[in-house]
Amino acid sequence: MSATRRVVETAMAAVVGWCVGWVAGAVGHVIPQSARYPFLAEYVPLPHHVPKYADGVSFRFAMAQDVIHERFARHGASHYRERDRITREKLKGLAPDDPAAFAAADDLGVGLDRLGRSDEAIAALRDKLARQQAKGIKGRGLYTSYANLGTFLIHGNVKKAGAGDASARERFREGVALIRESVMVNPEAHFGREQWQAAIAEFLLAAMDAPALLKTYDCVGDRLDLGIDEILDREANWTSTGYGRPYDPAFGQGKADHEVPAFFLPGAPVDDPARWPEVSPIRKHVTKIGAEAGWENVAAPSHRAPVPFDEPVLGIIGMWRQGGGANPHFALALGEIMLRVGQRRIAWTAYERAGRLADRYSADPETQAFLREHCRKRQAEIERTLASQPGGAAVDRLRPQFEAELAYGEGFQKDYQDFEAAQIAAGASIADEHFFDDFPRRNQAIASQSGPEEWFARVTHARISKYQSENSQAWGVFGAGLAAIAAAALMRWRGCNAEG
Repeated sequence: MSATRRVVETAMAAVVGWCVGWVAGAVGHVIPQSARYPFLAEYVPLPHHVPKYADGVSFRFAMAQDVIHERFARHGASHYRERDRITREKLKGLAPDDPAAFAAADDLGVGLDRLGRSDEAIAALRDKLARQQAKGIKGRGLYTSYANLGTFLIHGNVKKAGAGDASARERFREGVALIRESVMVNPEAHFGREQWQAAIAEFLLAAMDAPALLKTYDCVGDRLDLGIDEILDREANWTSTGYGRPYDPAFGQGKADHEVPAFFLPGAPVDDPARWPEVSPIRKHVTKIGAEAGWENVAAPSHRAPVPFDEPVLGIIGMWRQGGGANPHFALALGEIMLRVGQRRIAWTAYERAGRLADRYSADPETQAFLREHCRKRQAEIERTLASQPGGAAVDRLRPQFEAELAYGEGFQKDYQDFEAAQIAAGASIADEHFFDDFPRRNQAIASQSGPEEWFARVTHARISKYQSENSQAWGVFGAGLAAIAAAALMRWRGCNAEG
């Protein structure tokens, strides 16, 4: 057999072998499913890591966990009494229309409100607003006056208004109108907190006229009568790791890569204000919550349609931390929202907190009992879904963990406030940057660290396609080589027989 013929036959065998190998490599991927390719997983940040505003705060689930358990430093009454004294001394040396006097009036009002002296806080801010208007100040210059006066009117009258006091309800309504004004003149302030303060206050006002709303919706419009299975199935909140999906399916399937490629650049911080213009379109993939079926009939003009879940959550966290503190309406909303984005353990703790605060949910004992029962039902449903996961889940640890974390947070706050009071009594200045240097728990981590709940492990169709191509090519090369070796061996065997 000539050398040319041997080369030709070997090449033909290699081609056939390559084709057979390529088919063998491809046949296993005819219907590719992401779950079959865990080794192709890549971790990407979730779309809520990009804030609503360029210089805004981006949400992390640990923030919700911490506010529920009071895991943040909070000034006590001693601090605000001392600030009140200092502010009043400062005001004595300022002209009534001095801009510094306006800022000091805000400080005075906030301190009085924190001390439970809302009527005095309201009077201080009414006087400030009148002086500003007499001076011709308009628009954004009146933002803090609108926001603070509105807040004080709401805080000071919510309890009586809810109990049916007509004059208190009118003052509450005035407060809501002022908060709306603050949003109009400065919508981005406090990462949009006032928008949610207005929306939630509008809901509470509507519920005063129609108490049944408190048994139908939370304060951002999530329906309370939906079962947990319906919520989780509708939002597609399951993943193999047990974490939820606070984004729409298009994000998880990799379709957003072509829409917002800058968001997926490895190592590039997505919450960098300088990158906000190029990465902010990813926010359309954040799961929307609130304003569910029938909400169009609720008198809450500041909130008419579903919104990305992190927007009301950041507003609630801000009001809880910087405003009136723990609130059953806030806790209930956090529970419903966290449930809708698949964070069932955080939701469980929010329901526990809401149930414990039920006596402040309404003046009506029956409505209070409804909230407690709703929270217990939600918790039981959550425990059922957690226990049914592969390998089960330590649902019996949920309550002990809650108790331990809440005790830690409340204990830290008490120690913080006791130290603060002792320092002030000893003559220390609250303006001293070293005021807390000797606080015994100064170096303890009060805020929780973010974990894997903030990252999404995904296998995109593009990575699967690339792997399929490479796998088929590898099998093709292997088949070609195997066929070429077999052909060469066969021709050599035939040649040896012919010679013999």
